[in-house]
Amino acid sequence: MTKEKKRLLIPIIIVGLLLVYCWTTILTTEVLATWRHYLGLVLFIGLGLLFLKSVTKATIATGIYLLLATFNALALTSEITTSWFGIGPIETPPVQLLSLGLCVLYFVLNMDPLINIYLNYKEAKQVKNQNRN
Repeated sequence: MTKEKKRLLIPIIIVGLLLVYCWTTILTTEVLATWRHYLGLVLFIGLGLLFLKSVTKATIATGIYLLLATFNALALTSEITTSWFGIGPIETPPVQLLSLGLCVLYFVLNMDPLINIYLNYKEAKQVKNQNRN
């Protein structure tokens, strides 16, 4: 397993464990699943399949998944808890702090692969433009 796959696997495993705990709680207690819980589970299954096919696409998709979780588009925990920060009248959008922490961990671990993906994209775009001229 490559170093890039190992770095990507850390946040994916953490999210997977959170989802297992979340759905165990939902199925064994009085907590009701919302559309955010279903969306989080379905997208995670797609993320796992994408990881098996293409690490590059899975790297990008994991970042998008964690950003969606951070900004309340999907849920990784059984109870959806949101927070926001404010300085005077200026406030941030509501965020889930656990997902924000996972997102920061993901970006710290995967900064080099993300930069390489961006540079490869820019280089391919530049070559394509040169071939047109």
